[in-house]
Amino acid sequence: MKRIMFLVLILCLALTACKAASPEPDITKITLNLTYIPNVQFAPFYVAIEKSIFAKYGLEVSLAYGNEADMVALVGSDNQQFMIASGEQVLLSRAQGLPVISVREWYKDYPVGVASLKTSQISQPADLRGKVIGLPGLYGANYIGFEALAAHAGLGDADYELRSIGFTQVEALVTEQVDAVVVYLANEPVQLRARGYEIDLLRVADSLSLVGNCLVTNEKSLNERSELVQGMVNAMNEALAVTAADPEMAYEVCQKYVENLAADDPIQKQVLLESIKIWQLEAKPAELEVERWENMQTVLLELGLMTKEIDVREAFSDAFTR
Repeated sequence: MKRIMFLVLILCLALTACKAASPEPDITKITLNLTYIPNVQFAPFYVAIEKSIFAKYGLEVSLAYGNEADMVALVGSDNQQFMIASGEQVLLSRAQGLPVISVREWYKDYPVGVASLKTSQISQPADLRGKVIGLPGLYGANYIGFEALAAHAGLGDADYELRSIGFTQVEALVTEQVDAVVVYLANEPVQLRARGYEIDLLRVADSLSLVGNCLVTNEKSLNERSELVQGMVNAMNEALAVTAADPEMAYEVCQKYVENLAADDPIQKQVLLESIKIWQLEAKPAELEVERWENMQTVLLELGLMTKEIDVREAFSDAFTR
């Protein structure tokens, strides 16, 4: 009996020694900046927190929401290390000397389009001639996406009227304040159809390939904290895959983060499903990424938002997704 107790003691000591030799990885606390407001479209990041995906890669992540231009300044100055930003914001920021860089594209397609009621008969970009187009304002992805679509169709500023309406696209359209509205593909079209309206939807991505939202860091992090950046990219990869594989679970998680999100809201559930459709779940060849960034730069130059070209290959890195 004493021999058995002795062996048990030795085994316990051995297990304790193994644990001591294999400590838990150090946890790095970071803030991930998200533009807009808490929304089901950010489900992967909520899932990454709740399902310990960030923790798996040594990260403790706090989420912050706010103005994209303010947040990109924080990341560019290395006051913070990560944010989700639009492709045009990355290029505009680099043109102004902010060393931000995309390390993982979130969307495989540009997420913006133009919605109109069927009765308006706007079935192709050329039909926008002479129309009043509502959009949140003359800034951001909605504005850039619309101007790119219009220019691709041979339309100039004199061919249509842009009207700033804030984020009231659905109401502005159904009350006929405007002829068409610029929308996020996964959001307002879902709301319009759920309310029984038949719509036409012009997707920017059907006309030209542009860079959508990305996981963005800064050059200092890229050069001095590559393991941190790799961990963040790995966590995002896994979070996207887990969310896409189980939207019901992800929606349930969202209820903890999105105020007043009902458990049985069919519209918001569909918004999540439509969002998943445009996520980039697999890495694209670098040459295709370069083309998308070059197209985006061309749009910004033509709009006068950039005054000179930069090397777009310095605006993104595929080193963490290979």
